[in-house]
Amino acid sequence: MATSEPLVSIGVPVYNGERFLRQALDSLLNQSYANLEIVVCDNASTDNTGSICSEYARRDSRIRYHRNPINIGQTPNFRRALELSSGEYFMWACADDTRIPDAVQTCSGALQRNPDAVLAYGVILFKVKEQEELFEISNAWDTHSVSAAERIRAFTKGITSQCISYGLYRKTALLNVVYSKAYGQEYLLLLQLCLHGRFEYVNSPMMVYQLRKFVTHHNPMYEDAPITLKNLLTDGGLRRWKCWTVLLMGSYYLFRTRGVTLRERASGVIAHVTTFITVHYKRLAKEIVFQLFTPISWASCLGWDFARRWNSSYSLARKLRAVIFRAS
Repeated sequence: MATSEPLVSIGVPVYNGERFLRQALDSLLNQSYANLEIVVCDNASTDNTGSICSEYARRDSRIRYHRNPINIGQTPNFRRALELSSGEYFMWACADDTRIPDAVQTCSGALQRNPDAVLAYGVILFKVKEQEELFEISNAWDTHSVSAAERIRAFTKGITSQCISYGLYRKTALLNVVYSKAYGQEYLLLLQLCLHGRFEYVNSPMMVYQLRKFVTHHNPMYEDAPITLKNLLTDGGLRRWKCWTVLLMGSYYLFRTRGVTLRERASGVIAHVTTFITVHYKRLAKEIVFQLFTPISWASCLGWDFARRWNSSYSLARKLRAVIFRAS
């Protein structure tokens, strides 16, 4: 093992991931970077995830398998993988994604060359279910400014996919951020890291990310949607809350971030608020409208569930719904 290289820990939080888990673990074990450990956190899976992980741990000492006695939730399980790691550098890896063989080597080299960098990331390749063709998002923008406020402005304007959260981190920086269970948690984590240092972009593929369907937009918030009666009555929490959640919780987390001076935190909050509003003002305005319709949407869903109890009322509700949605 090349002990002169910093130890890299790869956290793999997983729940019922038997379908792609072997492929994901093989891609991590086949990394050209030698000095690494793989920490698998099984969130009380009920499929064959546990037996697969135990098999791999017996075969390769670099894999450490931990099973939670109960399902502790997605975000706490991601955090648990970080807590159990011992490397100087850390990255998360999903159980249904695969890493390019040189991903860790390339990203670790970028962090070693740039001591002020807290994250190294590269091109993301997206694979749509049952399609062979891959499409890529570079997510390249300039975050090399010495000013934390300027880095936040560049990040807010430049980010097109939150998948860069699967890049390679300097672990000391990750330990100083607040972890959220709210919408946009990856965005909120990256936003806080902008306070701590630079992001290093490597112009080469880092991973293949699985998508259930083709995404026509490249925006970390969500695909924009017009305000129609159908959307107002049926859309869930994402379009009602995400932008406002990121705006308000981002300000709160930036102010709470440890290891940064009060002046830097205050300037970071100002940069976040002003830039985010400039970039996402239309979505913020739409979310206000969606929020105003929340009681009506709730009543609509309740009425729909009630009508489905009887065939006659269900038939009438379907016809009424079709008329309303066609009119909108």
